[in-house]
Amino acid sequence: MTDPVGDAVNTIHDKLDTSGWFNTVSNDETHDVVNTLTALPADQADQVVDRLAQSGDLDRVAHEVMDGDWFGNGGLSGDERRAFFADMAGKLDGDSLAALSDAFTGADNGGFDPVTELGQAVATHGSSQAKVDYIAAMKGGVDDATQTHYGLGYSSSQMQDAEATAVGDVLGSLRGSYAQLGFEAIGDKLPDVLTSATDGQLMTIASQAGASNSISWNADSFEAIMGAAASTYDPDLKAQVFDAGVQTLRAVRDTDSVLGGLTVVGKDETLRQMTDGLTAIIDSDTTGVMRELTYNQQTMDGSSFAAYAKEMLNQGREQELGQQMGRLQVGNYATENPVDYLNQVETVAGTDQERRANAGALGYFVGGVYAATTARSADVAEQRETVTAILKSALTVVDKVASLGGPTGRVVAGGAAVGKEWMQIAVKNAIADEGAAAGIRLERGALPVNGQTGELGVGDAVASAFEDRLASVTRTAQP
Repeated sequence: MTDPVGDAVNTIHDKLDTSGWFNTVSNDETHDVVNTLTALPADQADQVVDRLAQSGDLDRVAHEVMDGDWFGNGGLSGDERRAFFADMAGKLDGDSLAALSDAFTGADNGGFDPVTELGQAVATHGSSQAKVDYIAAMKGGVDDATQTHYGLGYSSSQMQDAEATAVGDVLGSLRGSYAQLGFEAIGDKLPDVLTSATDGQLMTIASQAGASNSISWNADSFEAIMGAAASTYDPDLKAQVFDAGVQTLRAVRDTDSVLGGLTVVGKDETLRQMTDGLTAIIDSDTTGVMRELTYNQQTMDGSSFAAYAKEMLNQGREQELGQQMGRLQVGNYATENPVDYLNQVETVAGTDQERRANAGALGYFVGGVYAATTARSADVAEQRETVTAILKSALTVVDKVASLGGPTGRVVAGGAAVGKEWMQIAVKNAIADEGAAAGIRLERGALPVNGQTGELGVGDAVASAFEDRLASVTRTAQP
């Protein structure tokens, strides 16, 4: 009876044998090892890798694949190595892929090149379940390490950890329920993954005139990870990833050029790409994410959202902020009667107490945008222009409400007006009041106004929920 797994393990062990004089592993033998693995079907390849890991031979396979020593006749070329990783990524389960990755950590710079190449292969060729299991198995090796390279007249520091970078590439490739599982698998190591996902590069070049330092980033992986979060269905998870993403954005934002000391390259482009990713999360479920940001203890002070809003304003994206505000007034799909929508009640988890989360989230948003507006500029005229642009954009969302109460065309307040009209009145009045302070205009444009009486079109409970969150964020947010 044949035993293809045992035969493959024995063949590989024999090819790696270096006993005796001058018995090095040749380049042909290294190719034989790789070919033995790639010739196996998925289930057998997985078993072989597991047995090689248990015996210690998997570390030797990695060493020979990466061997750059002439006496050993060299390992695989870069293209050959990446082809090997692609084959393994399509066959192995997550635990075996992590074991293979770990075997390559003994290479130069902690195995940064092979570990990240394997991560890219898993992101491209691995099954969704294998990706999730790979992330879970890799978590223990993720940290905030950096890589340093030296050459003639220069040195560079790569602010990336090999395992964190590999996990980030895989996490960014997941979508939907598998993305949710991926974020749960990486857990509290997400900040390290996001730091590596910005690919910070610090370069020092020495010359007769002295040393020059420059720093740059590449946020492709960061944006992909934000896209993965946006594809999930859990607003609480989205809010947590958003918060972690903003902290990473702050680190880039607060890195500035120093005359004669540090030159920052491509910062604006990086911040825009990072902000695109954060915006994708909010826009995927504006009402749900903002409710979670409003009431989660870690984000309820409004600092993360205000920092995001400030960056949006720096990039001239008032229109997008206004659209987000409009959704908070009439629902994600502009189908809600704002009078009823803001008065919706939910029970606080674990209690018998109630809160009006939609009204609170709107107050949180207004407070965060106001904090961002004042932090960005002390110029009153500029603040007013910013608020006008936001309110005009919010009005375009409110205008989309087809009819009062949705398609049934129900009437509110005894037929006096529709909720849409009341909200339009509030926003239009705030836009027209150009002489008022920015914060007052934002507040006045948030809640519906009865066109006949000139009074708020909502009761005390809604107004209180809105104002409580607005006042708290205005007081505590640190953009």
